[in-house]
Amino acid sequence: MGMYSIKAAAAAAVLGMAVVAPAHAETMDRWFVHVGPAFVHPVEKTSMEAGGSAVPGADVQIKGRWTVEGELGYFVTPNVAVAFAGGAPPNFKVQAAGSLTGLGTAGKITGGPAGLTVQYHFNRDGRLQPYVGAGASFLVVFKTKDAVLTDVSAKSSVGTLLQAGADLMFTDHLGGFVDVKKAFVGTVAKGFLGAAPVRAKVLLDPVVANFGVTYRF
Repeated sequence: MGMYSIKAAAAAAVLGMAVVAPAHAETMDRWFVHVGPAFVHPVEKTSMEAGGSAVPGADVQIKGRWTVEGELGYFVTPNVAVAFAGGAPPNFKVQAAGSLTGLGTAGKITGGPAGLTVQYHFNRDGRLQPYVGAGASFLVVFKTKDAVLTDVSAKSSVGTLLQAGADLMFTDHLGGFVDVKKAFVGTVAKGFLGAAPVRAKVLLDPVVANFGVTYRF
């Protein structure tokens, strides 16, 4: 083989690589959806005032609830994505605890966390694709309901969010996922215990564990 033939073969190989790489990049799916059941577990901490004075040892207990959560994401680069997650708002029963144990249900809240995160996805060419993310958490309160406390209200708020999960792809477009989010967010709730005005600062800091179906397009 002459020198000219060797150079021509090398040039063809380089040209072939240049053509194949962009074609692969263009066909990589940009959008993804996660949908499945989620368990929302508040890790609450409370400080409370009644009639303008602090209530020592006052606390609340909020049991976790199941719901359905979805996440829509877009890959801005092959490995970096921006995603928004939210779900059907569960109903939480707020039980009096600590020094208030025995009062029963303080009130009920319908709402839950949503999140906007920037994610980094590892091993995009493999079947198992872990990812991590961080961003903003939104506690959205849709409605409240009275119980021991009357005229109950609670504010929506904004906090921060950490996320970790993994996709297991069965095909180029379809797979499954597991995901855990930790939100750092709280609310200020107000109401009346008898004639005394009550104000409670509740740090909810929920953990949201989610699994289900991944679809990319």
